[in-house]
Amino acid sequence: MEWQKLLSESRTRDKHPESRRRPSWQVDFDRITFSSAFRRLQGKTQVFSLSSSDYVRTRLTHSMETAVVARSLGTAVGYALIGELPEHIHPLEIGMVVSAAALAHDIGNPPFGHSGEDAIREWFARSHTAEEFRKELSASEAADFMSFEGNAQGFRVLTRLQMYREDGGMRLTAATLGAALKYPVGSTPADRQSHKGASTKKFGFFQADKAEFEEVAHETGLIRRSEKADCWSRHPLAFLVEAADDICYRIVDLEDACRQGILAHEETEELLRTLVTASQAERVEKQETRREKINMLRALSIGNVIAAAREVFSANRKAILEGEFDEDLISQTKYAEQFAKIADVQKNKVYKTDRVVRIEAAGFRVIGGLLDAFARAINDVASAQSRKVSPSRESEKLVQLLPDEFIGPKREPSNDAYQRLLRITDFVCGMTDAYALQLFRNLSGISLP
Repeated sequence: MEWQKLLSESRTRDKHPESRRRPSWQVDFDRITFSSAFRRLQGKTQVFSLSSSDYVRTRLTHSMETAVVARSLGTAVGYALIGELPEHIHPLEIGMVVSAAALAHDIGNPPFGHSGEDAIREWFARSHTAEEFRKELSASEAADFMSFEGNAQGFRVLTRLQMYREDGGMRLTAATLGAALKYPVGSTPADRQSHKGASTKKFGFFQADKAEFEEVAHETGLIRRSEKADCWSRHPLAFLVEAADDICYRIVDLEDACRQGILAHEETEELLRTLVTASQAERVEKQETRREKINMLRALSIGNVIAAAREVFSANRKAILEGEFDEDLISQTKYAEQFAKIADVQKNKVYKTDRVVRIEAAGFRVIGGLLDAFARAINDVASAQSRKVSPSRESEKLVQLLPDEFIGPKREPSNDAYQRLLRITDFVCGMTDAYALQLFRNLSGISLP
C-alpha cells in the first residue's frame, strides 16, 4: 500500500466531482457530527444503559472522546511519518482522518450496546418469523444476520442510509471510510477464516454493501488477501482508530464504573497507577480529592498509552503498509499486561453487575420482539401484495408505523426477502434505548402512547 492512495480524498459515489471544492477531512468530521444517526448515539448504551446519571457516558460521549484521542494519536503518527507522506498532505491531516473515522466507529450500533448485536443474532437463529427469511436467503446473505455486526451496520449508515439515501450516504472521503473499516472482511466463515488476525475477528460490510466497500478498497489500494474470499488487509489508519477506541473503552469506562459505585476508588486508582510513571504518581498525590486524583490518573494514562501506541505503529509501519502486521496496537505496547488486567476486572466486576445484566437480558426481549413484529408484518404485506389480496389489519397497522425509507419505493415492500429484512434491521438499529423500550411496551400493550 502507498500513502498516496491510502489518503485518497475522492468522495465515494459522488456523481458531480467536477462541481465540488477540494474535499477535506474536516468536512467528513462535520458531516458525521451533524447526521441524525450520530446525534441518536446520545440515547444509546455505552456500558450503563438508561442511566439516571448525567455523568455516565453514552455512545455519543464515548465517540467524541475516542475522536479526541484518535486525533492526538493520528497527529503524533503524522509527524513521525514526515518524509514518507505525499507532499500535499500535512501531518495534522492524519489526525483529522483518524479523528473523523473514530467519531463514526459506533454509529451503527443497535440499542443496548453489544447485547443488542447478540439479540439480533439470537433472533435470526431462533425466531419462527426469521425462519421464513432463512428459507429465502443465500448462505452469504444469511451470514450477515447470523453474525450480525454493528461495524457493518455503521458502514451501511455512512455509505447508504444517511443524508443521500441510496445515493452515496454521507459521501465521505475514501480515506476516512478506509480508516473506519476495522474489519475489511465479509461475513461468511470462508471469508473470516481465510486469514487470522485482528482484522478478521468480526466482519465489516453486508453483502448488500459489498460494491461500496470494494470501491473504498480500490480507491485506497487495500491489499486483497485472497481471490477466493472477501478479505482485505486493513487500512493502516484503522489500527489507530482501534487503539483510540481501546484506550477509551478501558481507561474511561473504568472511571465510569467508579462513579457508579461498582468499583471502589482504591481499586480504580490502583489499576490506573500501573499506567503512569513514578513522577506522574507524585503529581497525582498532590490532588486534594479522590475524584481529582482519578481524573488526573485518567488523563495521564491516556497520554502515556497514546505515546506507546504511536511507537508500536512507527516501529511496524513497513509491515503495516505491506499488510503483514495484523495485531491490535495496544497488545504490542509495554502496557499490554496492564490493559489485560483492566479488561479482566471490567469483565468480572463491571459487565456482570446485576443492573447491567438485567438491562441486557431485557434488551433481548425488546429487540427480538420488535424484529418479530415488524418483520412478520412486512412479510405479510409483501406476500399479500404478490397475491393481490389484503394483509391482516394488524400487519397494516404495524407497517404504517414504519417510515418510508424502511419499507421501499412508494411504500411497497421489496420482493427480495434479504432487502426487506435489511430495512427492518436498519429501522431497529437506528433506535435509541429509550425509544426501543417504549415502542416495545406500546406494541405489547404494556403501556399506551
